[in-house]
Amino acid sequence: MNRNHYLHLIALSALMGLFLMMPVVGFADSKGVSKGHREVSGVVKSDKGGVLTVETPTGNYTLTENAARRHGHAVPKVGDEVTILLDENNAVIEAHPKGEEGRHHFYTGKLEYVGKMKKEIKLHTPEGEKVFPIDRLEIKTKPLEEGAMVTVEVNEGGTVIDLHRAKEGGDAHDKH
Repeated sequence: MNRNHYLHLIALSALMGLFLMMPVVGFADSKGVSKGHREVSGVVKSDKGGVLTVETPTGNYTLTENAARRHGHAVPKVGDEVTILLDENNAVIEAHPKGEEGRHHFYTGKLEYVGKMKKEIKLHTPEGEKVFPIDRLEIKTKPLEEGAMVTVEVNEGGTVIDLHRAKEGGDAHDKH
């Protein structure tokens, strides 16, 4: 199997997950999951060339071994229980081994740039300039102009996992 086949498989799985999960989009629990994000638990059912399939009560999701490494976690094995964090589009943001909570940080500031060529985002915050790596294409294509006040969500690996326009009066630096 070549790389394009894997990308198509991931895209198809994400699309199927979107249709299966539409009724529950927008749920956030009290554990500190961002608005629009939700967690689902499941079991890794297969590993096909580094693409893991996780079966949950609400559908199957895929993630890659490389994504697990970038999030700072050990790569799950077939049979392992995991908790998956989904964004508002039901795309897998990250997966944690069961029982390991994610510790995400939020930074609010003026958007200097979202790198189209570089995989990073730069903010000007009250604490000074902050630069974070970004991983997902969806973040780079969000319709936010330079100079806009935004809030970025950064995972425990230090990578931006989500980006939204800031709310009026938002804190400059919140933690979960």
